[in-house]
Amino acid sequence: MVYGGKPSTGCKNCRKRKIKSTTPSILKYRAARRSEKVNLKIIQRSDSLFQCDEQRPACTQCTNTNRVCPGYAHLFDLVLRDQTESVSRKAQRKSRRDPAAVKTTATAADTPNTTALVAGRSGGQRPSGRLPPSSAYIASPANLGYYQALQHQLPQSFHEAPEDQAVNAFFHNYVLIPRHPYSRRGYLDCLLPLYQTTRHDSLLSLATTAIALAVEGGSPSTAHYRQLSHSFFGKALVKAGRAIRDPVESVKDETLMSVLLLSFYERVLATADVKPISGVHDSGAVALVKHRGKENGKSELSARLLLAVQTQVVDHCIQTAAPFSKTSADLDTLRPDAFENAASRLTSLSAPLSDFMAYANPILRNFQPFPSKEQLMSIVDYAGEVEARLSTWPDTVPPDWHWKTSHTFDSLPSHERKLFMWNHRADVYHDIWVASIWNSYRGTMLMLQYLTLQALGMLNPPPLSRFALRIVTAINRVQDIVDDICGSVPFNLGTKTFGGPSDRSEVRYPDDGITKPSSDYRKSAAGLGGWFMIEPLKIAGKAICLRDGQQDWILKQIERIQRIYTIKKPIEVPTTEMPSPRCPGGRG
Repeated sequence: MVYGGKPSTGCKNCRKRKIKSTTPSILKYRAARRSEKVNLKIIQRSDSLFQCDEQRPACTQCTNTNRVCPGYAHLFDLVLRDQTESVSRKAQRKSRRDPAAVKTTATAADTPNTTALVAGRSGGQRPSGRLPPSSAYIASPANLGYYQALQHQLPQSFHEAPEDQAVNAFFHNYVLIPRHPYSRRGYLDCLLPLYQTTRHDSLLSLATTAIALAVEGGSPSTAHYRQLSHSFFGKALVKAGRAIRDPVESVKDETLMSVLLLSFYERVLATADVKPISGVHDSGAVALVKHRGKENGKSELSARLLLAVQTQVVDHCIQTAAPFSKTSADLDTLRPDAFENAASRLTSLSAPLSDFMAYANPILRNFQPFPSKEQLMSIVDYAGEVEARLSTWPDTVPPDWHWKTSHTFDSLPSHERKLFMWNHRADVYHDIWVASIWNSYRGTMLMLQYLTLQALGMLNPPPLSRFALRIVTAINRVQDIVDDICGSVPFNLGTKTFGGPSDRSEVRYPDDGITKPSSDYRKSAAGLGGWFMIEPLKIAGKAICLRDGQQDWILKQIERIQRIYTIKKPIEVPTTEMPSPRCPGGRG
């Protein structure tokens, strides 16, 4: 296909007879150019004698000569058209007449100077002499080399905007990864059906872009994404205020999802900048749920969003030691029982811990006056009741939720085994979310044991008493839970030490010895594994009476997470305020 100049737009008969084509617009232009006094009809009458006027359904030339007008070709087909038969015949005659010349020309051009050709196209000198026919010119190796060099200069793909790249990566690495159905207590798996129907400038779109930029900004090469995320977060806040005040928008699932994403954004930046979480968006989500009422929570998507709100608010209340009993009761009446699973049961069982912490912390931190014996004993008994309820949860999880110890990391060099594993232990779970839920349970149990040990330390019971044996039991329980948390570190982090939330092929992850780690697991571990381990490791780092070197190993893992996700400020592990009882077995 070649472009042979401006084509004739006449009918096929006129083009074959080599009759020019002239449209009425061209006739008007010619009339103006000749003389303003010339009659246009006279020009049309004279031109129609030897030109195709492109009338439809038949031109005047075909009508006057009693021919069937075959119609007109499409303009695009005229511009890009095959060579005419006469040109093809000329090229064939030349090749038959002097085949050696054609061969010599091709041989001399086998190694073209593509740089010179490109320079010639940019304003340099063109090859002198008459150009060969178009077919030979296009197909010659020299000109093929020129077009190949030109293709290398053209961009191979369009550069997406940073926000578009971040959103695509966010869905690919976090939202669309399959997970165990019983581990669903969040809201990311509800995002896709809502995002597909929203506008590009809607509240949900802005909130999604903000969190995507914040999460993807954990890599050193994309650190500027987090600065860009502030702009989208500000726009989303403005739209969120309008949507909450609107009686129609405030009851939509899209608005509730957007508020949850804004809360997620706050948590990500608070973790990255090591700042306390305000919980404003969590309170806003609870207010929205109450405003929506039970009639707006009957669908499966609405029920899952309600469960996500309850989970997020419970976690925030536990971290801030705020009571949750009233809010929990309100949310329990709104949430249908049909959507309960293993993850939601843990949320319901963990809610009383925040009420216990709100009761125990003021007593244990008030030394003037010193807590009475009755107060301390009530704390110990209260902790026992909450622990008894929580201890029933592991018996209700699905069978494939239990972890298996992997031995694939045993082949690592000794210095890497000490860095990436504690006590040669690497546990394998069903997926990264199941491991996160297990660590959430372990963190809850650890905080119970810490408050129990603090109250028992203040009681200062005599040896061999009932409370003294309770101290030994609590310390051993703490050690077992911390060992389980440390055993989940290889599954969440692998051997990764840098690189942000993206997966790296050289990073190794433990497996069960039968199947290799899947790509979905590797992506989720690279993107979420470190974030899921920050809070459990911080809680485990507060423990007393651990094995020698274990607390230092935990602090090194926190520093590793800080390097991976480019967290600028150091993540501090708060020290425990409890008295340190004597550790059994010489530990400590």
